[in-house]
Amino acid sequence: MAEHSTLTGAELHEPKGADSANAGEVYVSDGAGSGDWFPREDIYYGVIEDVSTAETVYIPVANAGTVAKVTTVLEGAIGTADSTITVKNAAGSSMGTLTIAYTSSAAGDVDTLAPASNNTVSGNDAITIETDGASTTAQKLWFTIVVQRSS
Repeated sequence: MAEHSTLTGAELHEPKGADSANAGEVYVSDGAGSGDWFPREDIYYGVIEDVSTAETVYIPVANAGTVAKVTTVLEGAIGTADSTITVKNAAGSSMGTLTIAYTSSAAGDVDTLAPASNNTVSGNDAITIETDGASTTAQKLWFTIVVQRSS
């Protein structure tokens, strides 16, 4: 019987499950001799310099796909009112909002949005992240956008 290391050409085979994987997915090993198929993802990072001042941040998107998740983390406590963060696609349609609560707010507070509509993007588009600036106390708000690639 031939050793795996000596196989060439037509003797080679696709990874386990390739016949049922979706186009564009990648195989990720679990470290225990198996694995699974997952969508390719692009991850974008940014910051709103002051969540307590109305601001819009534009994030360029390199590849077409679906925005699967937006996660934020607050750098410090805010006061007076909640700050509402709106995520929009290139057409200006809202994918949804996150509420950054001022009550008991602190550095490290995390909020997450899983957009269910208006969340498809084209390559070379931009996503906008907007804060309404309703809170007080200048604090940075860091964000991560996960786009599952369609191409």
